[in-house]
Amino acid sequence: MNLRKQIDDSYWGMLAAAHLPGEQYTEPVGDPGLFGPGSAVWYVHGDVSGVLGGVSGLLLGTLNEPVTHGTNQHSNYLQDPIRRLGFTSSFVSGMTYGATPVAEKLAGIVRTMHKRVHGTMPDGRPYSATSSADIIWTGITQSAQAAKAHQRYHPKPLDGKGIDEYFAQYAVVSEMLGATDVPKSRADVADYFAMMRPRLTVSEETLEAIGFLRGPVGGDPVTRYSTQVISRVATDLLPSWAKRLLGLTPRTPLGPLAARAAGHALTRTLRYGVHQRIVEEAHARVGVPYPSGISDKKLFFR
Repeated sequence: MNLRKQIDDSYWGMLAAAHLPGEQYTEPVGDPGLFGPGSAVWYVHGDVSGVLGGVSGLLLGTLNEPVTHGTNQHSNYLQDPIRRLGFTSSFVSGMTYGATPVAEKLAGIVRTMHKRVHGTMPDGRPYSATSSADIIWTGITQSAQAAKAHQRYHPKPLDGKGIDEYFAQYAVVSEMLGATDVPKSRADVADYFAMMRPRLTVSEETLEAIGFLRGPVGGDPVTRYSTQVISRVATDLLPSWAKRLLGLTPRTPLGPLAARAAGHALTRTLRYGVHQRIVEEAHARVGVPYPSGISDKKLFFR
């Protein structure tokens, strides 16, 4: 087995371990989906740096204690994290690159799943995956960290206007899950975090989730090592206020430098080996040539 195939198999073994019903990218022919080629969300999600942002978004998301408690009560991610990651990846990829009927079906499936996730915390605070506030928190932590990973590790990242477009497009996903008044620009997202910060807490449950997310995952040594590197790079992407709250502030200036060197090395390695077949299929469905230089926004982001 050659090196590229090993990298590709390992990457998709983590991200495609499970799929939501109806996820596919080839039909109906001609349907661009919610966003289409040339959109900011296609460009950002079409690069491997999105994996780092996704894990960082999960870490940041733990600070909303009711959301974390609800996830723990109604999810088996601790027992089968790779499968849970596969379902999450399936949803994000399908909403991004799937045709309109596919995106609508996936949103409907997740809305139905969310109806089962509700209850009350031991301190009396309610949680509900169908609440607009909880949907917004989950969407913003993911999109904000994906945007940060994109700007740090993509060889040709979008400028500020492009990132604003990305947030506006990602907001569509949250709206399709039932959220209203979703932040849609860098300024909106900054205001949102400023509003949320006083409400964020760190409990024993939060620290347990953080410990799990920052640990190695997988059954083989390569996957366990790779996930450990990803978690360290993802931690470095967190806002400074989140690191302080979680007790993850680097002890020395060398910590961030080492994490960023690892992040650049990892994303270069993944770009060398990973075959973005989902993105290729989506381009073929719409009848737009898949750019040979996926990292070149002049080719991809029109």
